[in-house]
Amino acid sequence: MASTILQLSKLISDATAVITDSCAGAGTAVPELDAPFDPAQEAWRQRPGVQLAVDQAISAAHQLIATLQPAPLSVLRMGGSYHITATRVAFESNVATIIKELGGNGVHVDAIAVKAKVDPKKLVRVLRFLASQHVFREIEPDVFANNRISSCFDIGKPFSELVSNPVTKYEGTSGITALFGHMMDEMSKSGAYAWEALSDPKTAFSEEPEDAPLSRAFGTHITFWDWMEEPEQVNRLARFGVAMRAWQNTLPADAMLHGFNWLSLTENDLIVDVAGGIGNAVLPIARANPAVRVIIQDRPAVIDDGIKYWNEEYPEALDSGRVKLEIRDLFAAQPIKNASVFLLRRILHDWSDKYVRKILTTLREAAAPSTKLLIIDSIMHYVCADPTLSKAGVVPGWASARRPDAPPPLLPNWGTVGIGTYGSDLHMMILHNSQERTLTHLSTLLESTGWRMVRVYPDQTNLMSQVEAVPI
Repeated sequence: MASTILQLSKLISDATAVITDSCAGAGTAVPELDAPFDPAQEAWRQRPGVQLAVDQAISAAHQLIATLQPAPLSVLRMGGSYHITATRVAFESNVATIIKELGGNGVHVDAIAVKAKVDPKKLVRVLRFLASQHVFREIEPDVFANNRISSCFDIGKPFSELVSNPVTKYEGTSGITALFGHMMDEMSKSGAYAWEALSDPKTAFSEEPEDAPLSRAFGTHITFWDWMEEPEQVNRLARFGVAMRAWQNTLPADAMLHGFNWLSLTENDLIVDVAGGIGNAVLPIARANPAVRVIIQDRPAVIDDGIKYWNEEYPEALDSGRVKLEIRDLFAAQPIKNASVFLLRRILHDWSDKYVRKILTTLREAAAPSTKLLIIDSIMHYVCADPTLSKAGVVPGWASARRPDAPPPLLPNWGTVGIGTYGSDLHMMILHNSQERTLTHLSTLLESTGWRMVRVYPDQTNLMSQVEAVPI
């Protein structure tokens, strides 16, 4: 039997052959790392079988590095904060934008540092570290240019606007850089205190949101949401709002319509979007089904923004009364008793099990026998072979909610390729003292609050499966 490293190298070789053959057949090529990122050059990924081959190559390459690199060195590199340190310095000082404006073919660090207002002797060390990780290029001593990765640091606005309007600098962008900034700021700073929160007897087993590592990092004892609305956090709140839209921008415009049959609802049906924010999730449903009625519930400030949003995007739905936005505390008794569907989109992962049970219980108490509960959240998977697939015969869609296992010797969940939901899970723990959940975990919570999971709607265009439940 071939050694593991030979198996891994073959997986890489086979995958890259599929990619190059597919690109050659289409007259395209995989963009070079040295060239700035161009979304228009990403169509090669959409060819049949290519994305699977990309995932196989990346997963195998990552496992090969983990196998060949000395274990003590791997540990030391995991422990260092050098990557986040260097990345944040380069991002917040707008180096990528400065290089683009001063000449994309290469700019001396002294010229970059003058505009960024940082010490060039320190900045050059940051950029050289990143260039050794294929972020930026050092094309000659102390002269740097953007590459495929570093070009994504560019927010997309003139440097002068970025420094003069810090609150609004992300407005009008795709939101990816806003999400990037959020992760390197409040997320990474809070993450540094995760062990303290997990080991302190006062907070170790707490399910309270104010006991998240965030509280220790920023010297507060309130929830993330309350903290973000403090006057001092105006920049962070503005950035976070744009960052959350980035998730929506990565999905097809009709992603919400992939799953539950929203078009089957009539004028006699009512959708209640619980903690629905500005209601952007249900807007595609309201457009696609001009008969169904919708109520969006959330906090007062959010509802005000939601009314503005609907007046801009779909005013006739508001004017007709078919869509309404109402103030409601997520944990208060649900006043709507005749809902056809309660929708919880990316809500439960913000809360610990203690509070999820409260949310589900208030909805169960308000549910009619025919009410359906639709949950849309990231679904966690096991790293090992999944023992819960036996439920596939009981709950349609359960088995297909996860992608097929990777070929051995890769991890069944595709390793680093499938790590996104695990990162999101830690994100939730660090900021909210909450979590993402497996289908098994979610099913248990539903049953403990009077609901029964009846169907899972997997969607390959969306990391967030739709889960349907009914009253027991």
